[in-house]
Amino acid sequence: MSARNVVIKGADPRDAVLRVLILPHAGAGAAAGLAFAERAPADWLVATARLPGRESRLREGVPALPGLVAEVVTTLHSLPGTAPLIVVGVCSGAVIALEAVRAVQGAGGDLVAGLVVVSQWAVTEEPDPDRPSLRDVDDPTRVLEILREFGGVPQSLAADPEMLGLVLPAIVADMVAVEDYTSGPEPLLACPLLTVFGDADDLCPDERTEDWALFGENVRGAWVPGGHMLLTDSPEAVVDALVGNLDQFTAGHAPQALSSTSRLARGATSTTGPTAG
Repeated sequence: MSARNVVIKGADPRDAVLRVLILPHAGAGAAAGLAFAERAPADWLVATARLPGRESRLREGVPALPGLVAEVVTTLHSLPGTAPLIVVGVCSGAVIALEAVRAVQGAGGDLVAGLVVVSQWAVTEEPDPDRPSLRDVDDPTRVLEILREFGGVPQSLAADPEMLGLVLPAIVADMVAVEDYTSGPEPLLACPLLTVFGDADDLCPDERTEDWALFGENVRGAWVPGGHMLLTDSPEAVVDALVGNLDQFTAGHAPQALSSTSRLARGATSTTGPTAG
């Protein structure tokens, strides 16, 4: 099942015990979530957002952060099914996910059962004042250098000039949308928060991630094998981290049904506990 702004895989919405909406890393489209969907338990519905400027929406301009958040809020409300909904934000997608979850909880109700932040350092970190802004850089070589500092270009993509030329505008636009973003913990998340980081991710060491513990009353951290690009390079580790922490999201949502999905995983690889610090 697919639509203009989301691609859905996995269980039928009427039968799913869990719904997952993935907001992938900068410039990525719905294809970025396919490997996660293939490895997820069979009774999960896995949706991956297709934001403007990529795939079938290539000719659309990428809006600033408020526009991206507004689109995701619309998607959250329109996803089929009634199973608990967990939002997974990856890298820059985690910023969009955080603000979208805050928006829907601010409108009342309990639409979102949990937020999962993957490969994104805590947004309390102030931008480096000496860092060049992507808004002000025109040289493609320098743009790539800056993006690599953020882990924004997978090595396989950087080695494919033709493909890179197609997706680079969306990568840059996504990064521009979030490059100056910073936020304190307020408003606190009303839903549980799980953070997932690769144990070989140099961009997300303990000292850059520990402040996520301030963003809600129910926060856990998981460290899994892998680097920064977990969603595409180690999707099974992200699935296992979520499966291994399903109990965090089960309050009031038929825990026996959700817990049964853990039997379908191939074995947890995550190390869980309070967010690192």
